[in-house]
Amino acid sequence: MKNGTLVVLLLSITLVAAPSTAQDKEHAGSGPTGISEPEKANHKQAIESKIAGLRPGTDRIGKAYSRFHKDQVLKDSPPNSALWWNPCTRQTLTVSFDTNGVIWEVKIEPMPQTSVIFDCDSRAYSRSARARMGGTGHGLVFRDSCRRVRQLYGEPQRQDRSLLGDKDYDLFVYSFDRGVKQSLLTLEITCDSARNEVQSLKLTASGTSKP
Repeated sequence: MKNGTLVVLLLSITLVAAPSTAQDKEHAGSGPTGISEPEKANHKQAIESKIAGLRPGTDRIGKAYSRFHKDQVLKDSPPNSALWWNPCTRQTLTVSFDTNGVIWEVKIEPMPQTSVIFDCDSRAYSRSARARMGGTGHGLVFRDSCRRVRQLYGEPQRQDRSLLGDKDYDLFVYSFDRGVKQSLLTLEITCDSARNEVQSLKLTASGTSKP
């Protein structure tokens, strides 16, 4: 009788322990960020080809005019560039194009400091409002967490410091040689590590006939 009771107890312990073992196997290989090894491998292969829905080296400036409205381009935009801004999310979008009208660079960055106070609805400061101006094709948006950069793109080919306005930020540089035919795409992301916020996004295509 005692032997029968012992067998029942052993079977119960085995059944209770089995789900825990399966769960350990399911999460095996996860790093400190919670991203599994296969996911990390995929992130390292991620190729970024667009910002704000625009693809440097492929799209023409007409697409930007249609998407963000040509009549809303700032009149003091730089030559061969179109500049839009959102005073509530405090970000600017600059689209630069070559002599043939092909976009070669798209950039989102903070708008210059101003003493003017804008009357904005509270919803105008949300992430969804910032995303309307655009983020990367993989979903990175102005003022997102800096941690998302490596989660989406893996380790950068180059990490440096960059002066944006009057502040010094972390700069992450990624290069993609398969994003656009006969072009090299370079993604540059600046981050404010102190505030854990993405401050600027820039995607540039080489090989276009820049002015």
